[in-house]
Amino acid sequence: MTTQCLPFPVPDERAHYFVGQYADMHDLVEDLVVPDAVPEAVATVLRTARELLRQSYYCYEFSTVWRSCTP
Repeated sequence: MTTQCLPFPVPDERAHYFVGQYADMHDLVEDLVVPDAVPEAVATVLRTARELLRQSYYCYEFSTVWRSCTP
């Protein structure tokens, strides 16, 4: 049996327009707080969208998810 190693993620070339490094993505999403009053199903979607925005450092297309989940 062989073990497959996945490559390390490579930053998307467009990420530098927003932040200098992945660690800065935390600051970028810090104010995107999910209100306590929303139903859990809604909160789950918003938390997932926020995390996808953070991961858009590696896959720019993930940033479009947040925009589709917010008014």
